[in-house]
Amino acid sequence: MANGSLINNQGKGIILYRGYTENLDLSGSLRTAPSQFKVGISNGTPSVTSTELDYEVPILDGTVNDGGDNLLTGSSGGDNSTDNTVTFKEGAGVADVTAQNLIANGSNVTKIWTITNLASAGTNITSTEPFALWLYIKDATALAKFLSAGTCLTVKLGSDTSNYFYKTWTAANLVVGWNWITSNTVNVEDLSETGTVAGDIDTFIIEIITNNAADAFVAGDVIYDLLRQWAISDLISNFSAGYPTFNYTNKEVTIRCYVNSIQANGFLINSLGIYNKDTIPLLAEEDTFAGESKSSTDEFSFVIVNRIS
Repeated sequence: MANGSLINNQGKGIILYRGYTENLDLSGSLRTAPSQFKVGISNGTPSVTSTELDYEVPILDGTVNDGGDNLLTGSSGGDNSTDNTVTFKEGAGVADVTAQNLIANGSNVTKIWTITNLASAGTNITSTEPFALWLYIKDATALAKFLSAGTCLTVKLGSDTSNYFYKTWTAANLVVGWNWITSNTVNVEDLSETGTVAGDIDTFIIEIITNNAADAFVAGDVIYDLLRQWAISDLISNFSAGYPTFNYTNKEVTIRCYVNSIQANGFLINSLGIYNKDTIPLLAEEDTFAGESKSSTDEFSFVIVNRIS
């Protein structure tokens, strides 16, 4: 049951335009009828001014750059990672059931873990797509070791350890449990850059800064899994066949959106966005609800009824 649901200003514009014209073009804006959807996590209260879900997530697998079953080389205050086969993240079609313990030895505030050849581990980074990975923080004790003021986490994606795109997070951005560490809708090449990234983007670095050099992480304290990317087409899916349906007596339209057992796994889904098929799809309706964990044992069916009264 949605605890926040509305047709936004863009959606009202689509309804207005579609109701009073037979044309498919108006000053370059198609305003096609809504016919597809996205799902998201950590979505806030819907707003009439919204143009996108806060954190849209891939429905399809996208590209796995590293499945989390490859060891990362530690440096500075970080030691080589170790396999964790108990706590890992499902998703993106990966079936290795392995993540990496990020081990910190307490010798430096800066802890670094690196893969220098993604192609041997999975797939090189595509600069024209967003990226994400999962970071697990065991408890409040582990989280309290992350630098409390300023940047405590940096993800670097580059051609080597000196030339990379990067994005940073503060402790306020992190929670106990699994964190979706993502550039969201921003492509890798549009992130901040250090040096000149040329050639293959095959170097992947996680850097954590702690409050004290002596702050250490043992196996299970901080876990990394599943570096991935996606295309726009991986985020969006069509309405179920036969929908929408119309009840002209009650002035109702019913929409059904379906996510099958192999789609959008690993996410605590709390939002649904209804879109049209313009060149840049317009968000027409936004729904937020209590988060539901999506795994390979789940199928989600969303049924939306809109009424004119």
